[in-house]
Amino acid sequence: MSIYLDNAAAVPCDPELLRCFQEYAAEFPGNQESAGWHGRTAAERIRKDSAELCKAFGLSGFGTVFCNTGTEALAVAAEGICRTLHGGEIITTTLEHPALEKAFERSCAKYGMELIRCKSDRSGVSMTDLESHLSGRTAAVAVHHVQSETGGILDLRKIRQLLDRHAPKALLLCDTMQSIGKIPLETREIRPDFFTLSGQKIGAPGGAVLFCNEKLLRPVQSLRSAEHFGGRCSVPVLLTLLQAGIKAAQMQKERYGRALELRRRLLDALRQNGLDFPCTLPEDAVSPFIIHLLTAPYQGAILTRALHRYEISAAPGSACESETPSGSRALTAMGYSRKDAFCGLRLSLWQHNTAEEMDRLAEKLAGCVKNY
Repeated sequence: MSIYLDNAAAVPCDPELLRCFQEYAAEFPGNQESAGWHGRTAAERIRKDSAELCKAFGLSGFGTVFCNTGTEALAVAAEGICRTLHGGEIITTTLEHPALEKAFERSCAKYGMELIRCKSDRSGVSMTDLESHLSGRTAAVAVHHVQSETGGILDLRKIRQLLDRHAPKALLLCDTMQSIGKIPLETREIRPDFFTLSGQKIGAPGGAVLFCNEKLLRPVQSLRSAEHFGGRCSVPVLLTLLQAGIKAAQMQKERYGRALELRRRLLDALRQNGLDFPCTLPEDAVSPFIIHLLTAPYQGAILTRALHRYEISAAPGSACESETPSGSRALTAMGYSRKDAFCGLRLSLWQHNTAEEMDRLAEKLAGCVKNY
């Protein structure tokens, strides 16, 4: 029996959503940007389901921009922000996903803006360093909500308070792909200008949503409609994504509780099997959907490969940088040594995982360590 614990990279498609996809593929053959009847019919259904998605998450004052992937959504956001602001500083952190970092590197260079990365420490992003960079020159702050490798939760309310105090005109982009539909996102308090949803993180076959402040929506939408900066997500994928988002909003509390139970079961099982690997961050500072272990002196990539023989999927880090010559960027940014930066193991959960899988994973991981 295989065990899939790499859900932070991509969640297996929900069977119910796959059936929806098949139905949408048969019902909506048109291009939603076409003027024909089929295109207009598809566009109207997308508008209806988009409104339902925003309602499910309790959103007001936001529009939606649809993309093919989360990476594309971040690229569209970065381009839209830098093109709109034309000058000043973009502040991000050393713990961001490369998709966010590279998007802003490209757009900042294109529009002559400065990109500043605030420091991190063993507890995550340094709020003190972030605050020291905020000023009247701050055009935007671009940060994660849940760090994709460690699962660390960033206090977005605190960041909003700092922005109100030091840079009230600055825009706020939140990379919420590891959090939306999983843990609470208090948009009324945080007041983000942009945040994101990726279909592959919640059981859809693809697609992504960039939620955008309605005041900024038109120029960002034009990146697709007028300039083809981003791709056009197909109607069946897009409608399935919208249903996945609505379902995630409705089931968020239930899924959160289940993930918390599985996390605790796994950590207990590891201890019972003689594995005392500490978690990178304490339980109250992380998403329960991501368990990140410090496995020193054992390298996470080697343990991941050793689990292959048992048909178990884990990850030594973020999917796009799971094995690099320099080890984990996140652990390095947090101040771990080069040697220890190779010794991280990420186990990520979703609704299909079971308590029995946690027990089996712990048993097999203990065997991998014994035979390391």
